[in-house]
Parts: sequence; C-alpha cells; structure tokens
Amino acid sequence: MDAIEKGVTRRHTFFCTSTERHIHNPGKVVKMEPYQIVVFGRTIDGWLVTTEESVISKVIPLDESLRGDVVMHDPE
Repeated sequence: MDAIEKGVTRRHTFFCTSTERHIHNPGKVVKMEPYQIVVFGRTIDGWLVTTEESVISKVIPLDESLRGDVVMHDPE
C-alpha cells in the first residue's frame, strides 16, 4: 500500500515582547496585535503573535506500525 500524505496547518499563539524576531519570517506570521500582561504586579507591554506552519502528516498502515519501522516515518 502506498503512503497517503495530506497537508495539515498548525497555528501557535504566544506572547512576545519583541516583534523584531518575527519580522524576518513574515510568511509564518498570521496575526500580530499589541497586548499587555501583568506578571507579579508588573505590567509588561508586548504582542500576541499567531504563526501558521504547514505540517505533513502521514497515515500509517497497521501492518507497518506492527513491524516497528513507524519511527522512521513519524514526522513528530
């Protein structure tokens, strides 16, 4: 049986205090908005950054997973 591959997109949203590190790779940044958080009573200005990455996932047949060579094909 041939391997079946399909494209999957993952999004990650995180708080960051510097936009400089994300400007160099604008293709991955989907959204960037100003945001404030309070840590131990101190207000910190930063950004909520959402990135999007393409991930290829593979459907692994049962017989292949029982043989033990699944690790060679697992993208994670």
